Amino acid sequence: MHKHLIALAAAALSLAACSQDKPADTAATTETSTTTTTAPAEQPAAPPADAGVARTEAATPPPAPAPAALATQPGPKNTQVALTKARVVGDILSVELQYSLPPTAENSATVYEDIDQVNYIDDATSRKYEVLKDQQGKYMASPLSYNDKQFHADVRKTGVAIVTLKFPAPPATSQTISLSIPEAGSFDAVAVQR
Repeated sequence: MHKHLIALAAAALSLAACSQDKPADTAATTETSTTTTTAPAEQPAAPPADAGVARTEAATPPPAPAPAALATQPGPKNTQVALTKARVVGDILSVELQYSLPPTAENSATVYEDIDQVNYIDDATSRKYEVLKDQQGKYMASPLSYNDKQFHADVRKTGVAIVTLKFPAPPATSQTISLSIPEAGSFDAVAVQR
């Protein structure tokens, strides 16, 4: 921003020097071109020199609310498993799970689940889909455990643990799926967002 101001000041001085040698009608033209190139439209106008600067502190926005659960099931180790997203983008269905503990829980919990046991069934075609793998053969899930064959959810009393899974997308004609998660059961007739 300082470079723009310096460049504009230099241009204004050179234009002022040129306008003294030229007739009045060219000085007006130069002045017109100066006003059109001074500042981009998105920058606010500078306050008058005699105006004081008023500073207001912006209040910190409240934390964003957790997404509403599409479905909830009891999970292992006294956890609750909420399905918060089942969205198709391109050819991939992204599923998001949130593991949480009840407010009365005394300890945290770590849940490990075998990814080869996670799948969904397209309710329209009864076809079963499993979690995708990348080019290196790793499951497209997060967070993965040390052996890359399980996902893990570290659930704390103060928050939720988020797990994401990627599947092949169901056909565009399919409106709902039934997702199966080990130790949490089945989330049936889940509406797919597109």
